[in-house]
Amino acid sequence: MAEIVSISITHASKKILEEFKKARPEGTSLSKAIVILLEDYLRNSSNPILKASVSNKLTLDSSIDDWKKLINEVEVEDFVKIQKKHSQVGNLINKRISKCLT
Repeated sequence: MAEIVSISITHASKKILEEFKKARPEGTSLSKAIVILLEDYLRNSSNPILKASVSNKLTLDSSIDDWKKLINEVEVEDFVKIQKKHSQVGNLINKRISKCLT
């Protein structure tokens, strides 16, 4: 018996999924085409998702080179998230500075 799985996707991901639907071999179901694609992707030992899942998360103790690598290699959507978080941290630091000076 098949299992039903649902996923949520971003607007950008939806465009890619639509392109994938058009490109898949005729007569191949979307689920089968995704499985084939994922099997191939997982066999590629150099893929960035597998490397990221093995590596440790960044911390305050992480080297600046680790941070630089993340910032330079992350996908655009995640880069935007980093920019937003950076702004939030900057605001918190400025508030703390003001508090320390008074």
